Amino acid sequence: MMGADDGRRTPLMNLGVQVSMRVLAIGTALASMVLTITNHEVASVYGISFEAKYDFSSSFRYLVYAEIAIAGMTLFTLVWACLAVRRRGLVFALFFFDLLTTLTAISAFSAAMSDGYIGKYGNTHAGWLPICGYVHNYCNRVTLSLALSFASFLLLFILTVLTASAARHF
Repeated sequence: MMGADDGRRTPLMNLGVQVSMRVLAIGTALASMVLTITNHEVASVYGISFEAKYDFSSSFRYLVYAEIAIAGMTLFTLVWACLAVRRRGLVFALFFFDLLTTLTAISAFSAAMSDGYIGKYGNTHAGWLPICGYVHNYCNRVTLSLALSFASFLLLFILTVLTASAARHF
């Protein structure tokens, strides 16, 4: 026979999910940032040497700074989530911080993804040629960094939905 609480999550069980997902989001954000910062390759095309580096692109710089902010905010909300279990009034503020962090994550990912797309496929209308044929390792690391950035966004989005659901009950 099922009791009244069967099938419902307890606050401590929800806290375990929150902590796990926040730690994963911090890890994916930091891994994306480190991959982006350490990405550098020099190539030679028709005897002309050129360098591919993250800080040559404003969107990749934005991705790095946003990932630092995301990791910091997620660490802050990790502590906040532990406090919100004891004090129910903090849940809406947690939702607000999660929402801001999620929006920052998707905006940084989108900006960097647009540069990554141009690097891989070029833009024939603007006369921009693709560079990934010349700097394979650089492009592979950008792809991995963007995948980690998107994983961070997905984790943060799920956390935002969970927090919104928890805030609705209080």
